[in-house]
Amino acid sequence: MKYKFIINPKYESLTGFVNEVPQKFDREGMLIYDSRNTVRVFKQEDEKIVVKRFHRSPLHQRFDYTFVRPSKCKRAYNYALKLQELGINTPTPIACIEEYHFGLFSRGYLVTTFCGDPDLRLLREEQEGHDDLIDALAHFLVTMHEKGFFHGDTNLSNFLYRKDASAPQGYCITTIDINRSLFVENPSREDCIRNLMRLTHVRPVLKKIISRYAELREWNVEWAVSLVMQKLDNFEKKKELTKKMKKK
Repeated sequence: MKYKFIINPKYESLTGFVNEVPQKFDREGMLIYDSRNTVRVFKQEDEKIVVKRFHRSPLHQRFDYTFVRPSKCKRAYNYALKLQELGINTPTPIACIEEYHFGLFSRGYLVTTFCGDPDLRLLREEQEGHDDLIDALAHFLVTMHEKGFFHGDTNLSNFLYRKDASAPQGYCITTIDINRSLFVENPSREDCIRNLMRLTHVRPVLKKIISRYAELREWNVEWAVSLVMQKLDNFEKKKELTKKMKKK
């Protein structure tokens, strides 16, 4: 088993910690998420550090990430650096660790600074009010798209928020889980709206977000809402059909 390490030069002081992450991961740190991927929080020099271990890749992806394109952890690391250059809030990447078995990529780790802000699932759980928070999110989404960033999983759980009187809309919004994202030059209106389709399946909340987004871009609100609802309906029908086919 071999490892490749990429360490942010700003965090060279954490090199020793990063080198030990694969050995420490299962026995140290505080578990905060354990599903397809696993996330733990470690404390190092009075600073909280997040380590995300991606699931072990299937064989076809192992070849892909070894010979064709960057692994998920490497993309997440590089994308985070690029987002920060663009002025889009995301936790600072500290390191990327790639694990190899028999010369093939197996799985990766992403090490970042800790952001303890809650996520925006609040909007779908408490559907009334929060207009100020919806406004802040819409501004953030507009900025993302205008700077050519298309989040690969625009679920409300991947956007964190914190009240901040110094922020233009009174909230600081941060995005996470960015490894499947894209950077697009001159995206079309339809591409932008399609990218927002899966923010939430709670339609009243989605309508509010899309309406405010369209207003900020000076687009036709009725067109934008109609399009995103149509895309979401098609997505849900396709997903349901896939489930039925799998049961047969």
